[in-house]
Amino acid sequence: MAEAAQSDELLEAQTENRHLTGTIQALREELELLALEREQGIQEAISRSNDEITQLRKIAQALRDELEVMRFDKEESVQKALAAGKSEISQLIATTQAIRDELEEMRFDKEQSVQEAISIGNDEIAQLKATITNLRDALEHNKLEYEAEKQSLERAARDENMQLRETVAALRDKLDSKK
Repeated sequence: MAEAAQSDELLEAQTENRHLTGTIQALREELELLALEREQGIQEAISRSNDEITQLRKIAQALRDELEVMRFDKEESVQKALAAGKSEISQLIATTQAIRDELEEMRFDKEQSVQEAISIGNDEIAQLKATITNLRDALEHNKLEYEAEKQSLERAARDENMQLRETVAALRDKLDSKK
């Protein structure tokens, strides 16, 4: 009888051992599944972060490109204004020279007419100088606006870059805390 009791105890121990082995195996599989899910979550977060960084880089590049186009347009406008100014100055010089020549011819005929023509010429020159001064002032004003806009865009790009870094740091902190 003692042998039958020992045999029953052995059978119970073996059955319990099998159940415990099954439980351990199930827990291992569940643990591996949890580890796999956690790894997938980390990979997805990294992927989303990389996607966001890529998008932000594209946006930054697009802004840089747009800034470059604006800078080119400003340069082109300035060059056109300078060319127009030079052309106008050349025309004014030619006009002034023509007036002087005409005045020389008329001086012999009528001294009074010459004095009036000189007065008119001087008035035109003063107006032209005032126009040139106004154009220069406008050009300087445009340059100052351009520089202010450029600095504003650079500041915005730096701020955006800082925000991106903070976002990346926050995401890393979340990942680290989940680990």
